[in-house]
Amino acid sequence: MLKHRIFCLTVVLCGGLTLTLGEQRRPAPQQEQQRQRPGQANPEQNKQVARRLFEELFTQARYEHIDEVFDRNCKVHFGNRTLGLAQAVAEGKGWRSAAPDLVMAAEQVSADGDKVTVFWSAKGTHTRQGNELKPTGRRISMRSRSVFQIKNGKIIEAWNEEYRPELFRQLGVSKTAASMFDTTERLWATLSEMFPDPLYALLQPS
Repeated sequence: MLKHRIFCLTVVLCGGLTLTLGEQRRPAPQQEQQRQRPGQANPEQNKQVARRLFEELFTQARYEHIDEVFDRNCKVHFGNRTLGLAQAVAEGKGWRSAAPDLVMAAEQVSADGDKVTVFWSAKGTHTRQGNELKPTGRRISMRSRSVFQIKNGKIIEAWNEEYRPELFRQLGVSKTAASMFDTTERLWATLSEMFPDPLYALLQPS
């Protein structure tokens, strides 16, 4: 009888010890996920890159951080238009000059793998000249969506809805002026294909 009790007690202790060691050796959920998916994109870090784009570059105009957010070979799409990084930055700087109080807010940010979708809003006042348009004094209020592909903490490609028709409508830009704007842009786009992208950035009128 005593031997039987000792045997049962030994079984119970060994079983408990085995479970305890198993729990200690089991990796934490985050570590386990990292082991199962090595090299995968970190959605939270990617979302932070997108937020930084809207907060620091678009709203605070801290363009010195461009190389920290964008890959130098990044392509930026606006509807059917595709721009190099320098072209896209020059266009953005033009609108920043035209509306110094411009605020762009990332209102909803979601991530799926290496792609981040941002629903954003933009508000400002067109009080200065920029992108070849004279100031109108009109308020700008827009909402749209952008998708960013991020690799190694930098944006390598961006897709945006074409914003200019709505912007021109709010600014009261005539069809003739809008057509001239498009013609000028196509000219600079042609030059950008003939010269390296950094040189294009120097040539682009401010």
